[in-house]
Amino acid sequence: MANKGNELMQIGRRLSNCRQNRNMTQDELAGRLGITPQAVSKWERGMSLPDISMLADLAGILEVSTDWLLGLCEEPDPKTTKTNSAGVFADDFIQKTQSDMGKLMRGSLTPLELAFGMGLVPAFQKDDSFVELICNMRERMAGEGIWVPIIRLRDNNHPALGQKEFMVLSFHNILYSEVLETVDEKTVEYMIGKLEETIRNKYHEILYPDLLKNIVDNLKVEYPALIEDIVPEKISYGLLTETVKIVLSKGNSILYLPKMIEIMECALRKNPAADTQELAAQIIAKICRNDNFYVFLGQRQAQNT
Repeated sequence: MANKGNELMQIGRRLSNCRQNRNMTQDELAGRLGITPQAVSKWERGMSLPDISMLADLAGILEVSTDWLLGLCEEPDPKTTKTNSAGVFADDFIQKTQSDMGKLMRGSLTPLELAFGMGLVPAFQKDDSFVELICNMRERMAGEGIWVPIIRLRDNNHPALGQKEFMVLSFHNILYSEVLETVDEKTVEYMIGKLEETIRNKYHEILYPDLLKNIVDNLKVEYPALIEDIVPEKISYGLLTETVKIVLSKGNSILYLPKMIEIMECALRKNPAADTQELAAQIIAKICRNDNFYVFLGQRQAQNT
């Protein structure tokens, strides 16, 4: 038990040092992960560990590997501290300025954001279950092959946004919006439910190459022969992303990604010049068969309505 406590403390110290080396507050890190600052504080004090579904996002924000963060390897912290000489201090200033500009630029385009009017802030202040709700949502959607990016929760006092209005945004595009009539103990759960529904129905709007790479990297463990030497060597992440987005926009599931890669690789061997529309059409033709289980269920549901 003592060893486990020591491991938690070591991980907490690594996380804390790495965060502070990047001039990032607990509030800022929490905001980018869509969790409370208290949760970050517990991690850094060795009282708990980040949810496994958040590790990749956490490591990405801190610009380290998950192995380093968990103490499984001894790679150095990529940021070093320079001292001595006026020239070095100037270098530090330039690096800090560039780092700050990079943070602003990265934060300006958010893959997934839940923005809400100030009238909904009390619901989140009274109910901190949103952290657990988001973690549970991530786990459910992972079972459907959907990798959920970092979710930014942001209250917004813009006069054009209603006090009780909330929106699901992806790269500043509105995927869903609603104005609530009342605010009660079920408000947060309802909003997270709508967030999940929107992610599932509009995943093609959210998907981007780095997010797809996370999915592919995990699939590689299960399907090494299918993916190794194919993605990105023969199928770039850009081409794969644009093709998959077309397929998903037609109502298909990201669960078919291994099959999509297989069909694309075969199609590109026959015609290396095939574009995304042609590749998507071949994928849809092969996965939307009448004997496909989900197609069958959809047809049955249509007949019963």
